[in-house]
Amino acid sequence: MLCVPGADDIEAQRAESPHAAALAAELAPTLRHGGFLVLLDLEPNLGVQVAARLNGLRLANAVLLLPRWPYAEAILPVERLLYSLLSESRRLAPEQPLPNVAFVVDAERGRPVIRRSAMDRRADNRYRLSPADLPNLATLRAGGVRHVVKLSAA
Repeated sequence: MLCVPGADDIEAQRAESPHAAALAAELAPTLRHGGFLVLLDLEPNLGVQVAARLNGLRLANAVLLLPRWPYAEAILPVERLLYSLLSESRRLAPEQPLPNVAFVVDAERGRPVIRRSAMDRRADNRYRLSPADLPNLATLRAGGVRHVVKLSAA
């Protein structure tokens, strides 16, 4: 169940990414050692799926930093992301301490809008992350993080 005002007006679109399983499998051998923060700065649909697979393998807790608000008409579409959030939630392991953490951020969060007309009725759901959105280094180290791996869309 997703409790978001206005989400009933949005139809989730099927969104399995064929790359999610491959990315999780590539990361798995490294993550078996523990102490990693994996930063998934990817298209959010893909990031959610990779993080869920890592969690399902009992390799990493998934932390989603996705404040992309689900408007029916928005600059950043949400239909595929909603599908991934709902479908991948079934893959998550019961709450338990895991040796790593996977943070998912939205690689599309700052997408430029060129020549936006005054008639464009889409809601602007783009956003910027700030240092306050992530734990500081002392907190990460206290949680056992010793290494960072970043996967990005670029």
